[in-house]
Amino acid sequence: MNIENIIKKYGTPSYLFDLDILESRLQFLKSKLPYDFVYAIKANSFVLPFMASKVERLEICSSGEIDICAGLKISSQKKVISGVYKEEEYMENLMNEEVLRYTIESLEQYHLLTHLAHKRKKKIHLLLRLTSGNQFGITKEECETIIQDYDKDYLVIEGLEYFSGTQKHSLKRIEKEINYLQDFINHLKNDLHFSVNELEYGPGLPIYYFQDDDFKEEEFLTELNQLLSKIEPKLYLEIGRSLVANCGFYITKVVDMKTNENGNFVILDGGINQLVYYGQTMAMKIPYMEQIPKRNTIINYNLCGSLCTINDILVKNVNLQELKINDYIVFHNTGAYSVTEGISLFLSHDLPKVILKNKDKDMLVRDNFKTSKLNFPKIEE
Repeated sequence: MNIENIIKKYGTPSYLFDLDILESRLQFLKSKLPYDFVYAIKANSFVLPFMASKVERLEICSSGEIDICAGLKISSQKKVISGVYKEEEYMENLMNEEVLRYTIESLEQYHLLTHLAHKRKKKIHLLLRLTSGNQFGITKEECETIIQDYDKDYLVIEGLEYFSGTQKHSLKRIEKEINYLQDFINHLKNDLHFSVNELEYGPGLPIYYFQDDDFKEEEFLTELNQLLSKIEPKLYLEIGRSLVANCGFYITKVVDMKTNENGNFVILDGGINQLVYYGQTMAMKIPYMEQIPKRNTIINYNLCGSLCTINDILVKNVNLQELKINDYIVFHNTGAYSVTEGISLFLSHDLPKVILKNKDKDMLVRDNFKTSKLNFPKIEE
């Protein structure tokens, strides 16, 4: 991949998502974890046209994501409607479709969907999201209450959903979760005579963003597969970050440089409003990145963004080849969340372009967008 050609064509700052890398990553994970995948589109919606045909299901968590899927004409049979807030208008509109699954995250959601199913005389299929002790999902006792009381004429409870967090490095923690889930599934079968047909489980697979990280991924995935094979119901793996992170590149340009008693400071045309690495600590960790062009002399730099806040530091005290104004820094592993998770409205900077690359072709899927339009106080005369 020739990033220099992408820079010449589209400029900076910009996001580049390489679908060839994404395809390879998907095949690698499938080879290690032979289960059906549920892609959490909140990780990156720009790769959705590619991803929709590659995975078995898509997890949709907001009315905005519902709109994106509608605009892309995503099959209803791919949609798992999740999220802690299910807006009644959107849920009622979805009753016109044969949506694959709705998750239940509260008793309020259960009553809402029951009401809408009755109102529209529509049979719908549910997953009960079991809480891990935070604001998501319902308790075991609430699951049991629903199972003992639901209207079988309009509701089909297919199984459970469980996700307790991202970037899990501990296989012991995952094993504990799996045992917890299987024990509950056995309880439902033996004591309530309810069979769980499927389990949607998010293992929170880790991505290692920083150069000092030591991670033997193949060994991790092999051991994880051994644990997952113990689950009795049909298993669907919810994956987002681990699937799309390494297909992404954030490209930014050196626009200014200065030196004072605290070091050499490089000002980039991007910043923390557009680049997010999970686990970064006060810019002390060094992510995988490259510089264009390359030179021989090594100099210590602090890489800073162009926001008016002292917190806008991307990397501190990093040894790089000599930089000059109009050079470029390409940050790797930015395919998950950076494009949507940054404080993008701060200082009213434009949103970066988004480019997809597939084989030898590249395409602009979002042009620069002026956030000043969103921050402008329109006052009627």
